[in-house]
Amino acid sequence: MTNLKVEWAYRPDALVVTVTGEIDAGTVIHLRDGLDAARAGAPVPPPRAVVLDLQQVGFLDSGGLALLVEVSRECAAAGQDLTLVATNRGVLRPLELTGLDRVFTITGAVPPTA
Repeated sequence: MTNLKVEWAYRPDALVVTVTGEIDAGTVIHLRDGLDAARAGAPVPPPRAVVLDLQQVGFLDSGGLALLVEVSRECAAAGQDLTLVATNRGVLRPLELTGLDRVFTITGAVPPTA
């Protein structure tokens, strides 16, 4: 059983994926599966943006960071913008330590519907 929950909602302007729990070696596969399911079920054409809401994530390890980089590349290849929503130290600190805070677009709240 995992302590990670992945939910998503389709908006005209974005796919919003909300993650709750910890992203670590034991849960990263569940996040990958949730992201794949969310993107596979997106309307055609898919929204221009993917918003990954990490506000309820308390821990992010190197496996989670690697997955975020992978998802960023996939979004870029699909012509989608990826935005991370994070204000908590458990997510921001690993991003800062690795310099990924300068690579990703990070905001403090899910953007309103455009």
